[in-house]
Amino acid sequence: MAVVGALLAVSLVGPMAGTARADTLPPPRLYMTVWATTAGGRPVFEPSTITLGQVPTIVNLTVKNVDPTGMQHTFTIRTTTGTSDYIVDTRYLDPGQQTTVEFEVFSADRIVVGTRNVTVETSGGAIKFFCIPHEGAGMVGTIAIGGAAPPTEEPEKGVFLRAYWIGLLGIAGTLLLIGISYFVIKGSSPHFRDHHEHIRRGGP
Repeated sequence: MAVVGALLAVSLVGPMAGTARADTLPPPRLYMTVWATTAGGRPVFEPSTITLGQVPTIVNLTVKNVDPTGMQHTFTIRTTTGTSDYIVDTRYLDPGQQTTVEFEVFSADRIVVGTRNVTVETSGGAIKFFCIPHEGAGMVGTIAIGGAAPPTEEPEKGVFLRAYWIGLLGIAGTLLLIGISYFVIKGSSPHFRDHHEHIRRGGP
């Protein structure tokens, strides 16, 4: 009976723990790449629009300078407190260079980075990003909220490997618990004890 009670407790705790975790899940994370380049004779971002399916969303953005003309570029988001107050900035990237920035889009005009939670410059109701040396040439883009979000890039495979091993450990733990329960129940059975006593006395 004790073993059966323990099994019932484990089965009840599992769903309850899952519910607790669901209530404290972090915001979804979007992985994306933006290329800084030249097209049609002018500097551009490709893509120039990033669409988020909901807020808040953590954006993990890889910015690559693939400009064939040799120009430097940045990916920058400016706050509303000053023209040179940048909440997100890759600094200048030479052609062939890349870097990754991560920030949380909290609303249509608010970004969180570390301890900073600030309103940012917008364009057409969406968060504006730009290249510092080429903003005047039209190298700008937006982060919009709503609609279909772009497909996310796969996170590092290490995440899946960790989940794989956690699953295997869970299966192994379940099998171990079943095995222990079997031998405990069998060992406590009067028939089992009588059979051993019968064998000790020389019976078949």
